[in-house]
Amino acid sequence: MRTNTTATAVAARFLAASLLGVGALGAFTAPASAATLGERIAATALGEDGNGACAHGGYDGGPGQSSSCSGGQRTHAWCADFAGWVWAQNGVTGLGTLDDLAASFYEYGLKYGTVSSTPHVGDAVVYNYGGGTADDHVALVTGINGNTVTITGGNQGGFPGKVSTHTTTSWSVGSAPFGKPISGYISPVTGTGVGTPTPPATPTASPVVHLYALGSDKRIYGDNGNYSTNTWSGFNQVSNTQGFKQSTAITVGDSVHLFALGADDRVYENVGTYSSNTWSGFKLVDNTQGFKQIAVTATGNTVRLYALGSDDRVYSNDGDYAAEDWSGFKLVDNTPGYKEIAVTATGNTVRLYAIGSDDRVYGNNGNYATGGWSGFNQVADTQGFEKLTAVATGSTVHLYAIGTDKRVYGNNGNYATGGWSGFNQVADAQGFKRLAATPENNTVHLYAIGSDDRVYGNNGNYATGGWSGFNQVANTQGFSEITAAAGS
Repeated sequence: MRTNTTATAVAARFLAASLLGVGALGAFTAPASAATLGERIAATALGEDGNGACAHGGYDGGPGQSSSCSGGQRTHAWCADFAGWVWAQNGVTGLGTLDDLAASFYEYGLKYGTVSSTPHVGDAVVYNYGGGTADDHVALVTGINGNTVTITGGNQGGFPGKVSTHTTTSWSVGSAPFGKPISGYISPVTGTGVGTPTPPATPTASPVVHLYALGSDKRIYGDNGNYSTNTWSGFNQVSNTQGFKQSTAITVGDSVHLFALGADDRVYENVGTYSSNTWSGFKLVDNTQGFKQIAVTATGNTVRLYALGSDDRVYSNDGDYAAEDWSGFKLVDNTPGYKEIAVTATGNTVRLYAIGSDDRVYGNNGNYATGGWSGFNQVADTQGFEKLTAVATGSTVHLYAIGTDKRVYGNNGNYATGGWSGFNQVADAQGFKRLAATPENNTVHLYAIGSDDRVYGNNGNYATGGWSGFNQVANTQGFSEITAAAGS
């Protein structure tokens, strides 16, 4: 398969009907003094991106910290030295509390009363406090945009480490976006007083949806829907590469990771950054072949890719974009006989679903914080399902399936309280062949390909109840597969 990074536009533009209007992204505003300190810290940290332990002759930020470099060589694990150095460059006081250990930043926060569960630009973020000095870590918050938090830290990426920057939507205390649980956010103190952090706006879900469909030419087309303006961009070719059979997508930070199953039954990835309007081009994830279907979700910055093999078993491959590495495809468990898979996540737990040979739906829960899978268990006794998609709002999973009658059914599983609602018809409309869904706060945007090979959307508001009904997204036809990702 060949790669072409230039998107070829098609002329048609269409508007969607009966979209649910929602508010635009909230902006972060703070008093000038608080914003200035945070922005200065962020600018200093980001300016060090890519540096090693011996930049500037070594990092250290106070009387209790020793240099990260001696004789041109790294002296020790230096994440705390880097964070302390950045704070020191910007006039942060009380640095005598800090030492070479990440835990000293949490002690700083306890001393000055600045420990918080809410990130602020310029904060130190401490991981695994109390978990042992070999397993803790500290970095700095260098950006907040909607529900995305950007974090810059030293001694990252394997020995001898470097300064690197990553983004995550999994920023809450207790979550583990980069493999270690977040213990808290520590705001810096200036002058002689105790710092008073100014919180950013509550992270808000994006009103933008990136919808991708596979055309009859086996190329992938994208259509961007903005639910705050009730408009769609129209379907445009993502890449000139062809020969694809199915696709799946997930948004991580400010990028969409679009995966496609090639004619050679291997998996390819194309990373789209909408802020710069660029795509990486389709590249092999790895050389493993023999897959029939793929599905993807993410926990933090780690992409969890699942594939249904020709042996009707499910395989997983974890893409750690902080370490720039994939785990390789491995069996989830040895159970065979599956025909269709779907996946989503609640926190650090992956919710994997599959349609069995009996046309019933089974679920398997993978907890990436503790390790291990629950094993596949029947979700409901209802049978006769052909296609499947899943999406989560909070701790609730919304599972949608196409029945043999070509209608769409929904089943809501609340993992906080336990139990499922049971499969109920979403709408009386029939003739559907494929499904995709993405969440926005308490609303699910559900998409389906109809018998006319066009794409239809139905918006379900789980706060107020009710669905908008299936309405044509665009008049473009000839589509056979569909996937959706939240706005980047």
